[in-house]
This record gives sequence, structure tokens and C-alpha cells, in this order.
Amino acid sequence: MIMCNELTEKKCHKLSILKPLCILISPFAPHIAEELWSLMGENQTITYAKFPSYQEEYLKDSDYRYPISINGKTRAFVEFPLDKNEEEIKHEVLQNQQLKNHLEGKEIIKIIFVKGKIINIVVK
Repeated sequence: MIMCNELTEKKCHKLSILKPLCILISPFAPHIAEELWSLMGENQTITYAKFPSYQEEYLKDSDYRYPISINGKTRAFVEFPLDKNEEEIKHEVLQNQQLKNHLEGKEIIKIIFVKGKIINIVVK
């Protein structure tokens, strides 16, 4: 459903994308899949269509939405690429306007960064 919603939002009409999607939904919604399959110009039933192959590279996330905590309390969520340098992420977190309000007048003791999990700022 997430993919269908995103394709609708992007106004995607490419058969090279929609046909494999139709094949993927056929076990769960066979009647609508069969109807869509025929609307895409196919004469044979979708039952005999070749199932799309699994490609792991498309399933890897490139970004992560980090929860940013100050003394253990979540104050914001910020999205960063997973391959971004730890120091760059820490610098950007400290520049975040939403977090600046919580850090105003406080001394930062430590920034705990766990890649792909959380960022915690310890203040005094």
C-alpha cells in the first residue's frame, strides 16, 4: 500500500513499474490484480506471469530518522543519510533550531551517538 500511495502521488504510469506491482499483489488481491492486468493490455491470466525476482539492494535504507534526546528525553527527530560522518551529524544536530531552545544556557557534557539508533545530548 505504501508503494501504491507513493506511485499515485508521483503520478507514475510506467508499465515497467506497474506490471511487477500487479503481479506482487495478485496473491493478496487476485480479482483486482486480474482486472488491472487485463487493463494493462495483457491477454493471458496473471496467474502464469513470472514473479519478480528479489533484489536486496532495493531494500536497504539510505536514510535514518534519528530521535534526538536531551538528558534522555526525546526532543526532536532529524533525518540523516546512513553513510554521513558522525562529526557532521553532531554538528548539524547542534545547529538545529528546535534543539537550540532546549540547550540554551546549558553546558553540553557529552554527545552520545549510536549509528542507526539514537543521538543523546547530555547537559548540565
